[in-house]
Amino acid sequence: MTKLILFLMIFMVSNTAWPYDSHRELQVGVTRKGGLYTLVASFDTSLTQCAAYHYLTDYDGAKDLPGVISSIAYRESANKVKVDRTADQHILFFNVRLHSVMEYTEKPFDRISFTQLSGDSKAFQGSWDIVPNRQGSTLTFRGLWQPDSLIPFFIIDHFAKNGLRDKFNAIAKLAEKRKGMLSTSCGN
Repeated sequence: MTKLILFLMIFMVSNTAWPYDSHRELQVGVTRKGGLYTLVASFDTSLTQCAAYHYLTDYDGAKDLPGVISSIAYRESANKVKVDRTADQHILFFNVRLHSVMEYTEKPFDRISFTQLSGDSKAFQGSWDIVPNRQGSTLTFRGLWQPDSLIPFFIIDHFAKNGLRDKFNAIAKLAEKRKGMLSTSCGN
C-alpha cells in the first residue's frame, strides 16, 4: 500500500541522496479536496527557456534524479512521448519499487503536459510551464493526483506536503548542474 501513496514522486523521487539545501525561490504547495490533491511548485533557474525545455524533456536523463532506476522514452510523434519509469522510494523502514507509464505532450519551448496511462494511482496529470525571466527562466509545475489507497488521508497528506519540497529541490539542483550541457543545445 505504501506504493500507492508514493506514486506522486515516481518521476522525481527520493530526497535521501540530496542534502536539504533549498533552491532559491522554490515555492511548493499541496492542497487536498476530498481524495484529489492539487500540487503546485515553482522555482527560478539560470537556464534559458530553451535549455529549461530540453532539461524537462530529457526523459531518459531522469535517471540522474535520486531514486530513479530506469526511465525509457518512446517518441510516438513530433510532440508526444510515452515514458516508462521505475523508481525506488525509501520511506520510514520500507524500500518501495514504483512503476508508471506516462504520456507527455510537448509544446516547445513553453509547456510540457502529462497524463498517467498506467501506474499506482487512480489519476495523475499535470504540466510544466517555462517562462523566461532576466536571470533565465521560471519553471512552474501544476498537477492533480488521486491516490489509489486505503491508507488514511492524514498520512498521505504528511508525505505529500513534506516530501514534495525535497523532490522539487532535487529537480532544481539538477537543472543547474546541467546548465552548460543544455545551453549548447540551444546555440547559447
